[in-house]
Amino acid sequence: MTREYAEISDVLMVIDFSNNKFEGFIPELIGDLKSLRILNLSNNFLNGSIPPSLANLTVLESLDLSLNNLTGEIPQQLASLTFLEVFDASHNRLSGPIPRGTQFDTFGSNSFAMNEGLCGGPLPNKCTIGESTTPPLLSFKVDNEEESLFDLDWKIVLAGTGVGFLVGVVLGNLIIDEKSRWFSWVFGWCCAR
Repeated sequence: MTREYAEISDVLMVIDFSNNKFEGFIPELIGDLKSLRILNLSNNFLNGSIPPSLANLTVLESLDLSLNNLTGEIPQQLASLTFLEVFDASHNRLSGPIPRGTQFDTFGSNSFAMNEGLCGGPLPNKCTIGESTTPPLLSFKVDNEEESLFDLDWKIVLAGTGVGFLVGVVLGNLIIDEKSRWFSWVFGWCCAR
């Protein structure tokens, strides 16, 4: 069964999916959430590479991808994120040179720790001259014996988050409106005597 959602709200500013045991890839479409300011996907089981489309999030202030199984290079395009104050890609399997320029020059080594294949920037292991490809990956055994109980579809999760937020706002306004009417009725009747 395939579900398709026409549109995800573009006023979504914060996504925190940390500590959820999510598996799979970070979808490219996450780069379409242009008003996103905070994205926290830490402490999951995400794999694959960091999508270059994250560079489309031009007002992003915090990006936490730590404690996953991400591989490949950190996209150089992320260096164009001039509002980025917090970046953490530690404890992954990333490799290659750390992007240079703008905000990436301000991040400490803790932002890149435990990625044995990364080089350059604040790390002690510098990239060799002419190194344009990623260093060889360290052997890393991934245990795939246990299947996930469900296959996460990011579109559904993002749409569900938006719908949940909208329902909460609508119900909250209804409850506040009803309570104010009740309050006026009780105290208006009480004090009118």
